Amino acid sequence: LAYIILSSSMEGYSTLATPTPRRGRRSNFFVLGLASMAFLALIGGAHDSSQLSWGAAKAAEKPAKTTTPAEPTGKCMKLKKIGAIGLGALISLKLASNVLKTSSSSVDSLPGQTFVGQGIRAKGPISVYSVKMFLGNRAKSALSAFKGKSLKGNAQFTDALEKGTFQKTIKITMMRSVTPEKMITSFNDAVSTRVSKKTLTKIEDPLNDLLTKAFSGSASQKGSEITFSMTGGNYFAIAVAGKHQGSLWSSDLCKAFTDLYVGPKAVSSGARDAIVSGISDMINA
Repeated sequence: LAYIILSSSMEGYSTLATPTPRRGRRSNFFVLGLASMAFLALIGGAHDSSQLSWGAAKAAEKPAKTTTPAEPTGKCMKLKKIGAIGLGALISLKLASNVLKTSSSSVDSLPGQTFVGQGIRAKGPISVYSVKMFLGNRAKSALSAFKGKSLKGNAQFTDALEKGTFQKTIKITMMRSVTPEKMITSFNDAVSTRVSKKTLTKIEDPLNDLLTKAFSGSASQKGSEITFSMTGGNYFAIAVAGKHQGSLWSSDLCKAFTDLYVGPKAVSSGARDAIVSGISDMINA
């Protein structure tokens, strides 16, 4: 019963949109495990030493004038502890799954570019979309000054990456369906906090128009693939399912959009760390 209730409440919140049945089954097992552990934690604290045995009902007795609730003991206390520990472990595993392994079969390739990392953009416990990053072949030499250095949290490296004129591509795949308005608003808001007011005045309306066109169809539906390309450090373009939707010329927009996924306030810290690690491997190879 707990599994049915949780499955119904979490319908559509799968952990991966790409067609990988194993991940789909893993999501179902997670829900089942979560329900089971929650049930154990609940019943573990619902019995006390005044009862005959676990799960057994005791005949009603006349309550004493002064009584205090008995603490859960024995088998019930153990069940409560097992349920709580198991629940915490399952939640930790769920959070850990928000970083996709680079060896995953879902990784694809782009001509003249190197795949550097991927992860999941989530809102709380809900996975919204997976994100992958690719860098043009010139990136390795352009970032060679950071060879042998730690890149995580390295402000100079992040700045060089964001301002680099080599090809940068962000490819996202929707893991659940959301309204186009939510996607448009989220990207507009994210960019607005990463550019100056002067720049925002210039690009705000054109960017909104471009996003509106890109997400006007089925782009925000589960399984859709959206590609954001940044070329030469100042040319920004969007494609949906491989079809070009439009472009803008703005170096500030290219930098802001890169910062969205690799900056200190990236929308997914797991994806950012995986991408930075992949770039480090590329530079030091």
